[in-house]
Amino acid sequence: MADYCASDSFMFCSSCGTKNEDNATFCVNCGVSLSASAPTARTTAPGQKNAILATILNFLFPGIGYWYWGYRKVATISPVLLFIAVAVLEFVIWNYLSYSTLISLLISAFFAYDLYVKTTGQRGWIEATK
Repeated sequence: MADYCASDSFMFCSSCGTKNEDNATFCVNCGVSLSASAPTARTTAPGQKNAILATILNFLFPGIGYWYWGYRKVATISPVLLFIAVAVLEFVIWNYLSYSTLISLLISAFFAYDLYVKTTGQRGWIEATK
């Protein structure tokens, strides 16, 4: 799939979160209809991944939820490397900063909410590709 400029028009699939051209009728990844009447929230059917589990994984282990959901790149690195980077960052925070618990919870909540937004078919804050 081609990369898009910021000025290009696109939408995200409500089922898998894949970026599609604005005028697309069906998702290029999973084939779900992209019409206005399609649901905006992802429903979990047998064989599909659970959005709540992905969100919880991303809260407890930032980056691993993205991997579970099928993203291969998050902010241009693999989800596993993101997990390692966040773990190192939180280790430094816990050893050298005050309010370390609050800062760690905010970091985890940020990544969890970003993935939750992506599971509902919206863009989120962090660029991620499947």
